[in-house]
Amino acid sequence: MLSELLRRIKHDVTYRIKLFLYVTFIFNVAYSVFLFIISQIYSSKWFFILALYYGLLSVIRIFVYLQLPPQKQLVSKIKTMLICGYFLLLLNLIYSIMAFVLISENNALSHHEIIVITLATYTFTTLTIAIINGIKYLRKNDYLHTCIKIISLISASVSLVALTNTMLSTFGDNNLSLRNIILPILSIFVSIFIILCAFFMIYKANLNLRTLKNEKNRQ
Repeated sequence: MLSELLRRIKHDVTYRIKLFLYVTFIFNVAYSVFLFIISQIYSSKWFFILALYYGLLSVIRIFVYLQLPPQKQLVSKIKTMLICGYFLLLLNLIYSIMAFVLISENNALSHHEIIVITLATYTFTTLTIAIINGIKYLRKNDYLHTCIKIISLISASVSLVALTNTMLSTFGDNNLSLRNIILPILSIFVSIFIILCAFFMIYKANLNLRTLKNEKNRQ
């Protein structure tokens, strides 16, 4: 049974993507619940908004998962990319609020080592997977593949901001000047990255929808 599962994962691309989305959805939900609990323990607005962010990220993963059946038409896949692009703009709004709360808090709150280890494990795992998948599917000009790659990269980028904040707060010896330099720069860079990804998806989807519409009118 295990050999059959491994064979299917290796040869069935759609099944492999579904499995990847399913696993990342579980991790996203678990991580969101973990962050919510931490936000209540430390009375932290930062962790609460971060929990909300990953909760919304879980929603978009499920949305893409539901669009994966092979019988889905090309127009439906393009519209999925369009919706994901607009959804990323909403996520960036949540992220911007989160970054504002983070930067405006002058008191760096030290966290338990278990929290830091959990954040670091999640961040480096998601970053590694996102990079590997990005390289692996670089040549696949598929709309759903593109959505999955971009969502994974954005998730890893935001996790990197969260980890940086937590490590500076815990191990930075209350060096607020260093924190106030690194976090705004990193936060702005990630926000710009999310906006660029969103506009890329919206532009590409609208362009391809217009192309298909023109081809249909010529027929």
